[in-house]
Amino acid sequence: MKKSDVAANFSAAADSYDGWAMVQQPAAHYLVDSLPAGFAPRTVLDVGCGTGALTRRLTARFPDARIAGIDLAPAMVGVCRQAWPHPHVFLCGDAEDFDAEGNAFDLIASSFAFQWFADQPGTLKRFAPALTPGGILALAVPVTGTLAELSAAHEAALDRPLAALTYPPEDAFAQWVAELGLATLTSRVLDMVVYYPSALAALKSFKGIGATFRGAAKPLSPREVNRLTRVYEDRFRTEDGVPVTYRVLNLVARN
Repeated sequence: MKKSDVAANFSAAADSYDGWAMVQQPAAHYLVDSLPAGFAPRTVLDVGCGTGALTRRLTARFPDARIAGIDLAPAMVGVCRQAWPHPHVFLCGDAEDFDAEGNAFDLIASSFAFQWFADQPGTLKRFAPALTPGGILALAVPVTGTLAELSAAHEAALDRPLAALTYPPEDAFAQWVAELGLATLTSRVLDMVVYYPSALAALKSFKGIGATFRGAAKPLSPREVNRLTRVYEDRFRTEDGVPVTYRVLNLVARN
């Protein structure tokens, strides 16, 4: 997808995002809770800040920190500016174009944003020089195995792979971080499952957070949606509902 389309989709979901972010919000909380005890950053960068799920947790734990956020979606940046005015700063821009020169942060954190970057190792390489000595990089990012049920149902129902994002294996991030000279403090994959009352509700959840799958030539027809939801229900419904599984890497590394 074009980045302008990604920005438009997420901006359109700015009002609905928090209500649908059933994995994104707890993932952001867990990431902040994984930071070392006694760590007290003065300057923080929230990469892909969205509507502020991570910022909210960061300001609660580090009330004296000054936070800068960057996101591609103007409407989501607007939400953050309203919620966290000066001394915090939120910029609308492409994190993949970040220039580390002149920037220094004790903590660079990102939750549920790196999967949208075309060049994930290159983007990490851009941010690493902006870490202060002893500074920390913290990532919560979906990895291989995410959306397994939807992917399997899509291929079975429509005889073609789901045109979704590419989720790297967890080991890839550990390797990229090590190549930057950062020491991993925590690396753990969490299986985070959300249950919906129906397969159709599960599909609607993606629109609710602004996520449109990359590479889809055209939207599914009503007949294809019916076929997909029927297979999804038949194969994966449990007594708790229809599951959507995210495998989320929680990684904390020190400079």
